[in-house]
Amino acid sequence: MYYILDSIFISYDYAQWTAYFKKNDRHRLNIDFTNEPTLGEEEKALIFPSISAFQKGEHSEGSYLKSAALKFAEKNNEPDYPKAIEFFIKEENFHSSYLAQYMNYHNIPLKSGGHNGKLFDMIFRRLRRINGLHSEVTVLVTAEIIALSYYSALCNAAESKALKSICLQMLHDELPHIVFQSYTLGHFLTRPVNIFLRALLMEITCAAVWLAYRKVFAAGGYSFRRLLSESIGYLKQSVIIAAKNRG
Repeated sequence: MYYILDSIFISYDYAQWTAYFKKNDRHRLNIDFTNEPTLGEEEKALIFPSISAFQKGEHSEGSYLKSAALKFAEKNNEPDYPKAIEFFIKEENFHSSYLAQYMNYHNIPLKSGGHNGKLFDMIFRRLRRINGLHSEVTVLVTAEIIALSYYSALCNAAESKALKSICLQMLHDELPHIVFQSYTLGHFLTRPVNIFLRALLMEITCAAVWLAYRKVFAAGGYSFRRLLSESIGYLKQSVIIAAKNRG
């Protein structure tokens, strides 16, 4: 499912974002495993490699991001931004815990995300630290955009009400995250080359994620063309949101 990001969140400042995250923090998902089916080995092999990688990716103490947020807040006179970032990181860690609960229920060990997960994590971490908060947020929003298509696909890839509830919660939370990160990107001077680099990063990341987890995407009704099309569509919306903030 493709989403339009044009919502009330676009007009939020950081004080409003902090209030939103704080309110959302009081309404966490209680996963119901009452009618959870026993998954076969084939179904486990299909979904859990990617779940393991995304579970690892959602979990972070965010020390570098918090430090960069403090510098950004001081430079741009945005005192509410560090608190908003703290709530954002906390929400991401809840996402990780949801996936961990699902893995634990099915006796899947919490690993480091496998070879692909380790590789993505290493590359993203290095890219995020190239140019301070600007790079950090650019990479974060790229991952969150692709996550929208991933959780949409995963929701349809297995007959599990518990997993579907997790995916729907992820989609509910990630959509505002993209608006939040895009708002922050609007604080930075952006030239056409920056937009080109964002598009290039998106295309490369889509290709890498597809190659690693194409089976679960395909089971959820996705082709590579659809994944790329949706991701570029969200990217264009993100660029517009950032431009509105600069205006």
